[in-house]
Amino acid sequence: MEACVNCSKRSAGPLSLFANGQFVRLWAIGGLAGAMRWLEILVIGIYTFQISNSPFVVSLMLVARMAPMVLFSTVVGAFVESMDRRHIQIGACILMALGAGSIAATAATEIINLPLLAVIAFLNGLGWSMEFPVRRALLGNAVETKWLGNAMSFDTATNSATRMIGPSIGGAVYQILGLEGAYVIATFVYALTIIFALGLTSPQSSYVTKRGENLLSRLRSGVSYARRNHVITSVFVITVILNLFAFCYASIIPVWAVESFQATPILVGLLASAEGGGAFLGATILAFWARPKYFQRVFLAGAILFLSGLLIASKLTLYGAALLALFGAGVGIAAFGAMQSTLVLKETAPEFRSRVMGVLAACIGTAPFGVLNIGWIAELTSAGTAIALTSTLGLALIVFVTWRWPSIWR
Repeated sequence: MEACVNCSKRSAGPLSLFANGQFVRLWAIGGLAGAMRWLEILVIGIYTFQISNSPFVVSLMLVARMAPMVLFSTVVGAFVESMDRRHIQIGACILMALGAGSIAATAATEIINLPLLAVIAFLNGLGWSMEFPVRRALLGNAVETKWLGNAMSFDTATNSATRMIGPSIGGAVYQILGLEGAYVIATFVYALTIIFALGLTSPQSSYVTKRGENLLSRLRSGVSYARRNHVITSVFVITVILNLFAFCYASIIPVWAVESFQATPILVGLLASAEGGGAFLGATILAFWARPKYFQRVFLAGAILFLSGLLIASKLTLYGAALLALFGAGVGIAAFGAMQSTLVLKETAPEFRSRVMGVLAACIGTAPFGVLNIGWIAELTSAGTAIALTSTLGLALIVFVTWRWPSIWR
């Protein structure tokens, strides 16, 4: 009898998360929406460059897509605190489906233009701004604390897989089906996320928002709560550092690949997907291996590995070597990304999770400033030099953060 009990305990591993219907629905929503996010970013970039022939206009379209994350995420986190997050998630899925459908319709009728595309991309970015304060907060509430790291690692692995296949699949879809065809597919997939969202159950809340507490008070309390916790503060600061000086490298990969390796479009796409492959491998390993006592060290080591991989890759002259360096950087992204949400959710009381995750999303939303910064440096020097300078500065700042808040390493 005892042997059977032990057998049962062994079987209740990380894969048992997929017996949790709430987790599976939220995981599926994240994977489907993530795949379409990368498809949109690539397709919008190709279409914009064909119309404008301007890399700067392409970067502005990406900024339009990302802007809502920095403008509204903190407000969303505080605003939804006293609301049913299930309804907010359904609304976000509907908004993205309508946005994709609008682009498909205007492209099919040939009335699409760049300003209109930018406006709709901005609206779809509003759906993305709810990723952390809504979907990931729901995900944190859907699983036991002991499985939180594993759940976020599975979620990160899925997102990494979509980032890995996006650069190659998105280009093929656009070439075969055009802008309207790509967005018809996106509309259909976003419609699937609505179906999954409708199957969610409203989280059981054991707390209530303070009576008379307005939106501004919630914003202040969320920021104040984060500032009192050194682990959360260091996660926020390192998140800003990586979004300003690391993730921005993706915006100049085509320029770097051509300047340094005379790469063809296929090789550019392969280089762009390399870190996604490393991230998928790293996140898959973490999904089974991650243990709470290592969360903080894994997070910090991941950030350092990501920046170091970019620095090494930027100085290489062999395409294959750069590919391997970016693959290694992707492993760092997985460690950083999986532990980022895990640490914030783990360190935050349930009643503050949405507002604190909203602050995290705002930190991630600083990425457009990084895109503009690295583009400006690349314009003055070269893409490889821009990646080397920004990654070096990022590493130096992380050393400072580790010294200032040593709790992140403990």
